Amino acid sequence: MMTRILSIVLIGAVGSIVLLGCGSREPQTSEPTSAAQTSEPTPAMQTSETTPATQTSEPTPATQTPDMVPGAYVERGQYGVGVRAVYFHDENRPFDSWNANHASDGYKARLAAINEAGENQIVHAYLWYPADPNRSSRQATVNDFAKSRSAAFQNQYQSSLQFMLSGLAGEGTVPLNMFSDRAALTAIWNEAQKRLVTSLWEAPVADGQFPVIVAAHGLGGDALSWATFAEYLASHGYVVVVPNFTSDGSAPKVFDSPDSRYAQAASQQEVDSAYQTIIGESKIIPGFYKYFFGYQGQLDLRALPDGPQKVGEMMGEFFTQRIDDVETIIDGLESMNKSGDTCASEYSGRGQSAHGAEVCGLFTGSFDMENIGIMGYSLGSITAQFTVARNERVAAAVGYNTGPPRYWEPAGIFGDGLAADGQPAGNPKPVMQIHGSEDAFVQSVFRGLMWDLFSEAGGDPEDIWVLEQERALPTDENPQPIARNAYTRATGDKMIISVKDVNHDSLVDDFPSLVSERTPIVVDGKRYWSAARRGLRKAVGQDVLNPGFQGAPYTLLGWDTIGDSEVYMPTFVRNYFTKNWFDYYLKGDAAARGRLMENPIEDKGILDIRSAVSGG
Repeated sequence: MMTRILSIVLIGAVGSIVLLGCGSREPQTSEPTSAAQTSEPTPAMQTSETTPATQTSEPTPATQTPDMVPGAYVERGQYGVGVRAVYFHDENRPFDSWNANHASDGYKARLAAINEAGENQIVHAYLWYPADPNRSSRQATVNDFAKSRSAAFQNQYQSSLQFMLSGLAGEGTVPLNMFSDRAALTAIWNEAQKRLVTSLWEAPVADGQFPVIVAAHGLGGDALSWATFAEYLASHGYVVVVPNFTSDGSAPKVFDSPDSRYAQAASQQEVDSAYQTIIGESKIIPGFYKYFFGYQGQLDLRALPDGPQKVGEMMGEFFTQRIDDVETIIDGLESMNKSGDTCASEYSGRGQSAHGAEVCGLFTGSFDMENIGIMGYSLGSITAQFTVARNERVAAAVGYNTGPPRYWEPAGIFGDGLAADGQPAGNPKPVMQIHGSEDAFVQSVFRGLMWDLFSEAGGDPEDIWVLEQERALPTDENPQPIARNAYTRATGDKMIISVKDVNHDSLVDDFPSLVSERTPIVVDGKRYWSAARRGLRKAVGQDVLNPGFQGAPYTLLGWDTIGDSEVYMPTFVRNYFTKNWFDYYLKGDAAARGRLMENPIEDKGILDIRSAVSGG
């Protein structure tokens, strides 16, 4: 335990970890998983929680109906897919107020200069949408996402993208030291990026009206981490808008907005420097150490008595800014959905006449603004669950790998009242959570940092984890107590799905999900592909209290076959449940509810499904 805690301290000191964000990696081992170390299949389970007018259903064995075949959940749908950059401004909010309160002094000074130029809050995002592939357009590339008027932004973003290659051949047929061969590295990257982005840049939208899904990244994430999933959903008739949140995203290209007042007033050198500040500083982790321990660089930590309160306030403000950003996006989409003239007038009223001239009239009538959903990964999962509760225009949410702790809630987000078990009421609207049974990263933060380390520093963890169910030790049956507690507190339609042998980053799109043994990347006759990744099982039960515990090796869920299809199993499970959830709540597809009640891979023994979903 002390080793894990010390590593957290050191990581927090240098700010080099991506907390609850995209691309985090868990401990890996090259040892194979033996039969003795493989858990028995966990049957799908029925919840005991019920709410008025809510029907609880037990998942039933899958049947290979046309709607259940794997291809329907990993392959493109009937539409082509377009993508373009969009910018949303909010004249009523200052630029990045959360970091103005909680970032370093240098960051705050930079924000003061930005706000002196009259900059308001800017949300940079990408819009994936059903497109007409027969009209003029070109293939999008990763360079479209990296391109910027700032060379500093472009260079830093391209470097971070290439870092993603580290997972491509880690345990494949070629060792990692192959990356010393720059020619091979370039060839692999060129092929890999073609698989990552396959949409059409600024293609004309297809005829029709389509529900909208906002996709929230984790801390330090960016829109490109959603690329293949957004393309999949757009091909099946959804508009997917993915913001790079200004508060904490790794690529918020805000000063590329044609209406950025700071970019218009500042020199290019100042804009480059502002980008370096926004992208370069670690978010949230320094705040944890500052508020919990008064951390100033020493390892001898002492818990501060008001630390939990300050961290709770910090996180509540963080999610409030993200929720406000989503509302700003929805306001902008509503304008884009109107006639060109009306849209241009409304964009001009928000100080966006230049961008309005670019986008107004392109999507008139294309967005079904009566059916809006939100999904999110890690901190984005919590963002989604808070947003659907507060924003009356958002109908349903899906969250991956993390549920919201009670003490991070913005005040009154779930309203008054109690859940069925007497806890404070949770989400009143439809929410589904999907998480991995082996998410050691969330456990190291929620249990290691916010319990063990805080306790060893003289604090009382019950000041952080204020609900009894949140303080439960993780078990095989309840691998994420925080997420399970959010589920049991919810008073609306709800599902929670535990995916066996999945860690924190398996449910987002990374290169292992794009490269299989059957579809390797071949360079100079060599096959590069991501073989089975291995890890060490996280502690559960009383082992959580054992400082010397080391989990048994296991193989993460990866590529497998269902029928005649080879699929990346975490992607298949994520797509299957997410698509059916939104098909039911946003498209009104009654048959999708029946599919939600089924376990599509029960014979694999990897799912625990609990549900309380109303309907026929």
